[in-house]
Amino acid sequence: MVDAHGFTTLPSSMMAHRIGVREFESVLPTTDTSGFGETVVPTVVDASTDDAAAPPLSPVLTATGGEARAGVDDRLERLFEEIARRYEGRDAVVTDTRVWSYREIDEQANRLARVLVARGIRPGDRIGLLLDRTVETYVGLLAVMKAKASWVPLATAFPADRIAYILEDAAISMVVSISLFESRLGAFGVPHLLIDRIGDEIAAASAEPLGPEEVGAPVDRICYILYTSGTTGNPKGVVIEHPSICNFVRVAAECYGYRADDRIYQGMTIAFDFSIEEIWVPFMVGAAIVPGPVGMTLLGEELADFLRSRDITCMACSPTLLSSIETDVPQLRILLVGGEACPHNLVVRWARSGRRILNSYGPTEATVTATLTELLPDKPVTIGTPLPSYAIVILDPNESKLVGEGEQGEIGIAGICLASGYLNRPDLTVAKFIPDFVGIPHNPSARIYRTGDIGLINDDGEVEYHGRIDTQVKIRGHRIELGEIESVLLDQPAIHQAAVTTWEPEAGNVQLVGYFAVKTGMAAPSRHDLVQAMKARLPDYMGPAPLQQLDPIPMTVSNNADHRRLPPPTGARIGSERPMVEPSTDEQRLLATTLGEILKLDQVSVEDHFFDELGANSLLMARFCARLRARPDFPPVSMRDVYLHPTVAKLAEFLRGPAAVPAVEIEPEVFHRPSAFAYWGTGVLQLAFYAVYGYITLWAFDIGLDWVYDALDDWPTLYLRSILVGAGSFFGMSFAAIAVKWLLIGRWKVETFPIWSLRYFRFWVVTTMMRTAPVVLFKGSPLYSLYLQLLGAGIGRNAVVECRHVPVCTDLISIGDNSIIRKESMVLGYRAQAGFIHTGRITIGANAFVGEAAVLDIDTAVGDGAPLGPGAALQSGQRIAAGERAHGSPAVPTTADYCRVPNEPCSPVRRMIYETVQLIGLFVIAMPLPLMVLSYWEKLAEISDEDGSGGRIVLASLVVLVAGLLIALVGAVVVPRLTRPFLQPGRVYSLYGIHHWLQVITGGVSNSRILNVLFGDSSAVVHYIRAIGWNLNEVEQTGSNFGTNQIHDNPLYCEIGSRTMVSDGLSMINLEKSASSFRLSHTKIGERNYLGNNIHYPPDGKTGANVLLATKVMVPIDGEMRENVGLLGSPAFEIPRMVDRDKTLIGALDETARRRRVRAKNRHNLVTAMMFLFSQWIMLFMTLWIWDTALDLYFDWGAVALYGALVVNSAAAIAWYTFIERASLGFRRLKPRVATIYDPYFWSHERHWKLSDTPIMGLFVGTPFRPLILRLIGVKVGRRVWDGGAIITERTLLEIGDGANLNEACVLQAHSLEEGAFKSGRIKIGAGCTLGPAAFVHYDVTLEDRAVLEADSFLMKGETVEAFGVWRGNPAKPHRRLTPATTTA
Repeated sequence: MVDAHGFTTLPSSMMAHRIGVREFESVLPTTDTSGFGETVVPTVVDASTDDAAAPPLSPVLTATGGEARAGVDDRLERLFEEIARRYEGRDAVVTDTRVWSYREIDEQANRLARVLVARGIRPGDRIGLLLDRTVETYVGLLAVMKAKASWVPLATAFPADRIAYILEDAAISMVVSISLFESRLGAFGVPHLLIDRIGDEIAAASAEPLGPEEVGAPVDRICYILYTSGTTGNPKGVVIEHPSICNFVRVAAECYGYRADDRIYQGMTIAFDFSIEEIWVPFMVGAAIVPGPVGMTLLGEELADFLRSRDITCMACSPTLLSSIETDVPQLRILLVGGEACPHNLVVRWARSGRRILNSYGPTEATVTATLTELLPDKPVTIGTPLPSYAIVILDPNESKLVGEGEQGEIGIAGICLASGYLNRPDLTVAKFIPDFVGIPHNPSARIYRTGDIGLINDDGEVEYHGRIDTQVKIRGHRIELGEIESVLLDQPAIHQAAVTTWEPEAGNVQLVGYFAVKTGMAAPSRHDLVQAMKARLPDYMGPAPLQQLDPIPMTVSNNADHRRLPPPTGARIGSERPMVEPSTDEQRLLATTLGEILKLDQVSVEDHFFDELGANSLLMARFCARLRARPDFPPVSMRDVYLHPTVAKLAEFLRGPAAVPAVEIEPEVFHRPSAFAYWGTGVLQLAFYAVYGYITLWAFDIGLDWVYDALDDWPTLYLRSILVGAGSFFGMSFAAIAVKWLLIGRWKVETFPIWSLRYFRFWVVTTMMRTAPVVLFKGSPLYSLYLQLLGAGIGRNAVVECRHVPVCTDLISIGDNSIIRKESMVLGYRAQAGFIHTGRITIGANAFVGEAAVLDIDTAVGDGAPLGPGAALQSGQRIAAGERAHGSPAVPTTADYCRVPNEPCSPVRRMIYETVQLIGLFVIAMPLPLMVLSYWEKLAEISDEDGSGGRIVLASLVVLVAGLLIALVGAVVVPRLTRPFLQPGRVYSLYGIHHWLQVITGGVSNSRILNVLFGDSSAVVHYIRAIGWNLNEVEQTGSNFGTNQIHDNPLYCEIGSRTMVSDGLSMINLEKSASSFRLSHTKIGERNYLGNNIHYPPDGKTGANVLLATKVMVPIDGEMRENVGLLGSPAFEIPRMVDRDKTLIGALDETARRRRVRAKNRHNLVTAMMFLFSQWIMLFMTLWIWDTALDLYFDWGAVALYGALVVNSAAAIAWYTFIERASLGFRRLKPRVATIYDPYFWSHERHWKLSDTPIMGLFVGTPFRPLILRLIGVKVGRRVWDGGAIITERTLLEIGDGANLNEACVLQAHSLEEGAFKSGRIKIGAGCTLGPAAFVHYDVTLEDRAVLEADSFLMKGETVEAFGVWRGNPAKPHRRLTPATTTA
């Protein structure tokens, strides 16, 4: 079956049923759970009674259509003969020297079978096959079966004694091989036949099918006997019959999705039954198999090169083999993994658009594969559901009974698939193949095979594999699955193979030891990094003591790690033994005692490293700090102190003395203090530019509008002219910005020039025009990249630039091929400091990734292939080396992978088509409508009398407001659901296609700013966010569950845990993106969390339940899951979840009082929402009235009337919104307060936030008129302040000194809201201070004169930055000091 996207899907026969013990017939399918889209988990109905309760679900899983696909007389060679007739001319085997068709393979097998019969082979004989992936292998397999004998595969890597044992145990009549292995056969007293030595004899035989008279009738149903490892030291022979193998290959062909045009890699020895997947399943569909080179096993890049050069489209392999490949093989569309547990990180690494990764599970005793599932990056790894005709049961490991529902037990398998038993081992056969005491339907053998594997059937009806019974180890009372530790090692970027086993250096002293092999060309990871990775992911008792590098890890013939051949460990231990050093002071004794209690240690040496030697982790040390802080007689200890002083001795020494001030660099700085003439002279020029630019724009628009108006009575012409005028406006303004840039600036250079100067005026004009050009609406599109290129930026092929803040100094910005700069990031190319504009280069290499909301200051670089995490910052002078991963503010190296979506091929034609469709949508749909409405409005104004215009404007403004809100709401609710079938999580889509277009529309429509403000900070926001698609689980209404500014990529894949609260600025990142593809992911925030401001939450965030995420925290995506803690900083470190004062505030209300307050708050918030809508309607009414009046005057005054309307409209907006903001405070100033969200004072503060969310804060950026507006709305502003676009929340709590420089997107927030506790305080910015781009300042903060807070730094509450101090980081700390140099005027 093929789905709408061209993927092969499983037939309905692959549907899995979980069934009751007493009743198998009556089941009702309910839920899709498989990953193939067709697995169901039924409700069981007991047919024996009418009203009795259904029996409990049992741990039994069968497949719909469970009937066998083979009869008792079916044989594999006959099945192949049918296939050969069907696909006779198609390629069957492709080698480097020849291509063999199906007909040729079948005819050659007929010839060889006649030779075997002539050599005395009879029905029922057993033939050994010592062959290795040559065409003789496939011919030999068929020939043996055509002679009605059975085959016993022998691996060329088997030791001689193993081959000898098999030959004797299986009573081999003859060994068929080739001359390459002749030397290995001489020691055995068994006849052998070398196929390549009897070519003439084979060629002389008839190619016709053998008749019964030639070969005789079959004497048994045995197809092959495959030997597997045994616990006694000798291998055991598993006997598989023809009906079982015929059934399997038919079922597998139904389910895998192989096609006749596929080329399947055949790389495994036939002595490993996984080779059945490589040979017989492809044959079933007429595909071609491509054998690997004889005599060697391809690994790593050798294998990758082979696959690419042979155009392999499908491959079956072990996860270990797959992990050895370091580069992608783009043409692989199906990967079938099996033979061992598959790590999830391997799934993430290999997932691609159009590629399916199938996880198969099954022992040899169940004929290759018993269960199957598709592996997806956002889905936990399971082994899936049973194949049709198979059944899975979960057994008690010690008794013949089922475990309880959902319980873990031994996996059992039933069905026609089961082997007949172990050759010559009746005792073991009886022990492992037990009677079917359950009564499973379609189980002709009436037996269940005990696999020895531990597993359970989860709530989704899929089987979870939890290791082997006999490979779980018990150390210090803990049961440990070695594969879990191996997965952690394999997650390290430099490691491609890993194995963990036990080691007993002395009797009773069992230790874990780990081995790893390093990828080609990469340096081995440091022991410290490995230790930290394991401590972050595993309990202490699961950390291997010795770690040893091997090159390579020894492998078995089935390409699994061979634990028996691992050498004794020689590497150093993780925690080296050192003499015990007792505490010698009171401080040391207190620290050691407290730490011992936390870590459950009897004694602690004061010289032991907390993390590397004592086995602590950040969670335990956070508890240690909290316990010490609870002691009033002891200095407070922070997590930062613990990291900086990681032994008892060092920490005690630090706490005894004064907190050391970090050594800082001292450098001189020139400060520019402009004259009043320069300041206001620049302002006059800027005002003149506004006047001239506005007039020219309106004059040109007026000409176009007149042309449109002339066609008012001709609809087709009117529509066409509206399109042309819209397109002309779009391109005219965009090309004007480009022309002015080259005219006034030429090429940007690295330079420094004073603010409030002619040079600055030219800079400001170009910046203003660049950012008002309509093409900036197309951020992230090829058109936007072209726009930046025309402005001088070095934009490489296929590069994507999504940053909201338009890059300014374009000639200094270079972005390499296939790189992406994600949304909300800042790559400006300049910054303001000390009264100067400083420009500098920003270089981003090829295939680089700059995450959401990252900030790149001037003089920074990101190397080729380097990812920079979301919210990270590169401070001036920082560089990320090629391939190095970085995150944090300032950025530091990391192992976290932030760019997990691969670049896919994307042709220029695809990009051009996408951009054309975008422009058509703009010019043909979006722009003509307002132009046509404006023309008809002008006509209506002509025929309306003066008395009727007021009523018309009132009605029009109400219609526009109400209709606009309704359209926005309906679009936000409906559009995501309409596009959902085409936008599935976990699937990789190419950019600039239909899926990308639908995602852009979905994200744009569902992120309505006005609806967020309207419903935010009230109980209504919960219903609104749910309506658009967020999953909020259980909500405890507080009336402030969400703020007014949360965004997402796709609302349907956002989930917020129960009783979680969110402040403003949350960005749910559920769209992972590269320069040519994207993938939607489910992003979930845990329950009982609290999120501060400006948090960008990724889909793989490692925060669980009960976590406080502080403002601007970098959400970790690596390490352990953080729970019951607070997180602060970038990179994040742990802090207490909640302080006592907040607990006291929130705990003062009982539940009854709280509910009563919430109801009162809801009434208050309803009034606030009405006031907000009223203020918006008044402004809309005034706007329509002003422009209607201008149209009345238009016929006398022309474009001057329109220009006058623009000026009056701007003045009216400033006046009205200033009045609204001051009125929202009762025309008073705010005062610092502490309250809860249930306090009426806080409700009034929320009203102030909502009513002060106005557009006037975006006016006159970078001009002397911006501080004037700030004064109007309550900010205490000094003289000659430069404001490049600061974001200010509580304006009347802010004081800005003379000559301060506020860079673009810096935030001054005079409040915090944590756990329902609201606190506000003053912010004082001293004279000459600088706040860098995207810097964030909290309340109760003072920056003394000439202090600097660098880009993206977070200055926490209560801090004071000394005069001339430069702080950076999140949280900010001293970095260097400035000394005053010459002050220029």
